[in-house]
Amino acid sequence: MSPKNAGNTGHATAENSRSAGTDSEDTDPEFTDHQLVRRIKSGESWASERLMRRYYSKARALAFQMCDRNADEAEDLTQQAFLNALGGIGKFQENASFKTWFYRILINTCRDMRRRRRRWLGVFAPVFSRGENGEETPFSPEAVPDETETGNPDSVYRHNHMNQDIQQALESLPEQQRMVFQLKVVQELSIPEISEILTLAPGTIKSHLFRATKTMRNALAEWAGR
Repeated sequence: MSPKNAGNTGHATAENSRSAGTDSEDTDPEFTDHQLVRRIKSGESWASERLMRRYYSKARALAFQMCDRNADEAEDLTQQAFLNALGGIGKFQENASFKTWFYRILINTCRDMRRRRRRWLGVFAPVFSRGENGEETPFSPEAVPDETETGNPDSVYRHNHMNQDIQQALESLPEQQRMVFQLKVVQELSIPEISEILTLAPGTIKSHLFRATKTMRNALAEWAGR
């Protein structure tokens, strides 16, 4: 199957992955990543959907953090990253790890979006949207619904406050430290995998992780005993 054809089938499978309950990742051990890649290259479209289901949820979570916690944008970027991966599947070397190869594509997709946004903001005036009272207010990313809204008010307050502190602590980290921390703690990737994704030496990854972890612990110390 050519990269062009893989990209064409990717549009359908990406939409299927969104609509078919992608929050639970595919952990079926029947096929390895490399076996699925070989089937994609041979034109078996079901393998594309299976491979996307395997990584969709965590990929979307990473994109969500990289695009200012905008849920719709994270969805779009995740699908675009999968389409880019499927479109270039012919270039994938099967002696490599599909997971690290795909995460590199995802991160580059998100970074490209941020660069385009900075260029746009540098040329045009800030975008405004009208609030309920008709006044113009600065546009902000769509807030993600809080599932604890119907819970105990005190618990909801603590939950929301803690989430705000976590997000502020993450945003205070330098970009490389934040990326390493998210890949290790949130995505549960290994040091060698992160090293390959970010093309940094393992020692550098460990240094970034140590500093990020120290900053996060200090920033969230007040929550440790709660």
